[in-house]
Amino acid sequence: MKNTGLTWRIILILSLIVLMLFALGKMYTSGSELVHNGKVDLSSVDFKQNQLVTLNGQWEFYWNRLLTPDDFISQQLPQMDSLIKVPGSWSDRQAGTKVYPDHGVASYRLLLKYPLTLKDPVISLQKVATAFKLYANGRLIAEVGKVSDNPSDFEQGYEPLIVDLPKDKQELELIVQVANLDYARGGFRESPVFGSKQILEHQKMILLGLQLIFSGSVFIFCIYYFLLYLLQRKNKTALLFSLLCFVTASRSLVCGETPLKIYFPKVPIDVGIFITYFTGYNLIPIIILFVLSIYSLDYNKKLLALILLPTLFFDALLLSPPGFMTSFNNYYFILMLLQMIYIMGVLIKAVLLKRDNAILMLLAIGVFILAIIADVFNNKGIGGITLSYTVLYGNFAVILVMSFVQAKQQALTHRRLVLYNENLIEEEKLKDKIMATEMSFLQAQIKPHFLYNALSAIANVCEKDGAKATKLIIDLVIYLRGSLEFNHLNKMVTIEKELEFINTYFNIEQARFGQKIQLLKEISIPSNYQLPVLVLQPLVENAVRHGISKKLEGGRVIVRMMPCEEGVRIEIEDDGIGIDEAKLALLLSEQRKDQGVGLLNIHNRFLRLYGRGLEISSEMGRGTCVRTIIAEGRP
Repeated sequence: MKNTGLTWRIILILSLIVLMLFALGKMYTSGSELVHNGKVDLSSVDFKQNQLVTLNGQWEFYWNRLLTPDDFISQQLPQMDSLIKVPGSWSDRQAGTKVYPDHGVASYRLLLKYPLTLKDPVISLQKVATAFKLYANGRLIAEVGKVSDNPSDFEQGYEPLIVDLPKDKQELELIVQVANLDYARGGFRESPVFGSKQILEHQKMILLGLQLIFSGSVFIFCIYYFLLYLLQRKNKTALLFSLLCFVTASRSLVCGETPLKIYFPKVPIDVGIFITYFTGYNLIPIIILFVLSIYSLDYNKKLLALILLPTLFFDALLLSPPGFMTSFNNYYFILMLLQMIYIMGVLIKAVLLKRDNAILMLLAIGVFILAIIADVFNNKGIGGITLSYTVLYGNFAVILVMSFVQAKQQALTHRRLVLYNENLIEEEKLKDKIMATEMSFLQAQIKPHFLYNALSAIANVCEKDGAKATKLIIDLVIYLRGSLEFNHLNKMVTIEKELEFINTYFNIEQARFGQKIQLLKEISIPSNYQLPVLVLQPLVENAVRHGISKKLEGGRVIVRMMPCEEGVRIEIEDDGIGIDEAKLALLLSEQRKDQGVGLLNIHNRFLRLYGRGLEISSEMGRGTCVRTIIAEGRP
């Protein structure tokens, strides 16, 4: 059975790897290109069917020239440098196209035809690095940043636009001037989209709404798990998940429909660049640390340090100018690839070792890695991926799965607490049974010979003094009731009640021994002071039975209760025959349990209730003293 389980996991892992390779192949494969030789004919497209067209393909490209529509109505048309792929950067290596420098200016040109049925033509421009002007049929209709080949006049900008196009005829000449003097790569980083304004704006609102819901939900997760960490400081998994949610929510502000720019249109582009790169540099390392906090035994610390330390270098780059920082992008992509391979290796090992939720985590991280790779492909203009926020889809999968894992762990912890509480309840029930047994034992300590002796004494008194005999019978009833009817060893009674109980006992004993035994009480605390039931009387009874009653001339028992620094001191002293040293040493030992009403039980009760038991001192022929202290503030 074990081999079958392992084989099944290996098959699952291999299947996932094959699927990921297949998906990567599909991503790398170029999508269908509509634009050929700088022209696209959309006359046959039915835009009434909510169709939008991505203008990807080969656009006319004019390097190091900022051309206007006037340049294309002269008799001598500008000489085109090449056809260049959109989306993509002019510094990317493309088949049949030479590579241009990262920094510079250029002009793109496209001739487009669309059908008469389209009454509200617009074009959506998402990512053009890093400043551009858009001309349509000879008119300047949009500008972001300031386009110039002079660094002093150039100003970078980033603003997604939906731009209205001329409606006077169904042919458009689109000319886009692009300038990039400080960013890593210039050009169309994402394909323009053409279609109906109503449909495009409706789609934009839907995507923006979904993106805001996603961001808000993830941010709520962030707050919740951070508060959970504050309450459980040892729960590092909660802290890491909170950081992951924060980074994810922050990144969603600058991806896709860029809510940051929509709601804060005047925010500098450097802020958006900082958020983009900060979240990009730290997203995978945080996921690695989160996963390792769950599977803490499945990684090598030295290898982990080798994988994560370079992230500090890239974080330091955030303090540098954007142009310098973005020049390290290719190196970061290599590091990111190594980190993704590492986390997949950890998860594959966790699956093989049958760790909890490892399969689910592996699938989620696999989807996330595919989304990251798709985002990188889009960034570099590779393949047919045209969406700039595919990474959000992967993040969404990871957040959902990791939330489920966290919830499952909390549910497991809750079940353990419930089981722990149930065990405590069972222990309390067992404790009650033990105490009941102890109580029964204490009650059973009333020796039959005491009853015989008491009844014999009462019978003798009856012959001489009927009234006194009646009083002794009442005292015996009170004594038996006090000894037998209490139902909990922790029950508290006042000193007054306990002393009344002692008096009834002593009255009965004096009926036997007469005035040769005496009871003295030295009480200097309030009579309403409370102490556990049936602790003084057994001590007095022991003093009578084993001390003064065995002395020919009798003796006295002194009950003292006085305040002290620690609380209340209790002493039961007699001047009886005393106890020899050997017997005294074993008096409170578990090995000896034959001490009348049970000194050992009273000793254990005081230990349990007050943390301090009985202390016994004795001297042969001179008597015995039993003392204890009830600590202040204890029950």
